[in-house]
Formats: sequence, C-alpha cells, structure tokens
Amino acid sequence: MPEDVAFGNRTQTFYRAPYPSEGPVEAIDRSGRRTWEYMYAHFVFCWTEGASTVHVSHGTLAGSKMTLWTDIRIVGRWSGTVLAEFGRSWVAKHLAKFVK
Repeated sequence: MPEDVAFGNRTQTFYRAPYPSEGPVEAIDRSGRRTWEYMYAHFVFCWTEGASTVHVSHGTLAGSKMTLWTDIRIVGRWSGTVLAEFGRSWVAKHLAKFVK
C-alpha cells in the first residue's frame, strides 16, 4: 500500500506490505480438545472450545511458536470468524503501543 510521507518541502512515497495471516483453522490440541487457531502478523491465537481466554504465541500455525500470553480474554461465540476478528483487533491495539 503506498503511503506519502512529508519531509519538510519534500514528499517521499513508501510502500507498506500487509501483515501476513494464516487461518483460521479448526484443530485438535495435544489433549484432544477442539481449538480454533489464527495467525496475524506472526501472533498466533489459539482458542479452546468453551474457554473465555486465548493463548497468544509468536510464530506460524505450522511452525514453531514461542508462548507470549496464556490468558487474553475473548468474548463471543466460539468460531474462527470471531477469533480472526479478535486477533486483527488485538494486534492493532498491541502494536499501537510502540508507535512514537
């Protein structure tokens, strides 16, 4: 996506790439529980059926993951669509903390 940035009396166009995403996919965890999984901007969200929190890791759906948080609250009907919307919103809010 092109974005024009002004530097005094000069304008430079920069191009931003969209964040990568994978899923949502329904899966079975190691304990045999059903989960929805979704990756956005390399934050992986895993929502176990019946849970009110999601597990957030850094990585990809098929690759290795590094656990970041295990208790991020989520509200809504257990579905891939709800998890994907939640993940995109959560990432935007989280990354906004680092903008100067």
